Amino acid sequence: MTRRGIDVSVYQGNINWDMTKKDIDFAIVRCGFGGNVTTQDDRMWETNATACERLKIPYGTYLYSYARSVEEAINEADHVLRLIKNKKLEYPIYYDVEENDYINQVSNEQLVKQCIAFCDRIEKAGYYVGIYSSRYFLETRLNSNSLDRFDKWVAEWNPEPTYNKSFGMWQYTNNAKVSGIEGRVDANIAYLDYPTIIRNSG
Repeated sequence: MTRRGIDVSVYQGNINWDMTKKDIDFAIVRCGFGGNVTTQDDRMWETNATACERLKIPYGTYLYSYARSVEEAINEADHVLRLIKNKKLEYPIYYDVEENDYINQVSNEQLVKQCIAFCDRIEKAGYYVGIYSSRYFLETRLNSNSLDRFDKWVAEWNPEPTYNKSFGMWQYTNNAKVSGIEGRVDANIAYLDYPTIIRNSG
């Protein structure tokens, strides 16, 4: 059974979650970007996460990466762990690895090492972790067997996903209209029952 959800950040502004709840099964809420400093927390993280918990909307989170070394990737994991302390996540924590000026400075091999370092740190803290990126980036920069053990959230704005490896969630558009949100928002389909998987694994 598939579930439909959205991913949001400060860019969606003040969300009327009471209205939004009617249109979604889950939400992925950005907690921040880059290293573990408060100035790089998403300014709407606490508001959005608190609303999801109040309304019993299952949610997870993601952090947008700027890492150029394993040490920076671990620091980004610590950024997430600081912000999710005492939160009740029922969807994964995703490492958002996309084409940007920072990531383009490192080799594919180095980028894979950074992803492993981030994901290992999150897993050792007892959380379910995955990697978010575009299909193209996953197939060109992150196409390593050593990342196969981590869940994938694939961005591919097409009628059907064509990523040729295993993945649990598909971001199919950045142009959805959802109640309670002004403007457009990213929309997703989850193919796995993450709340049950996460509860059963503690």
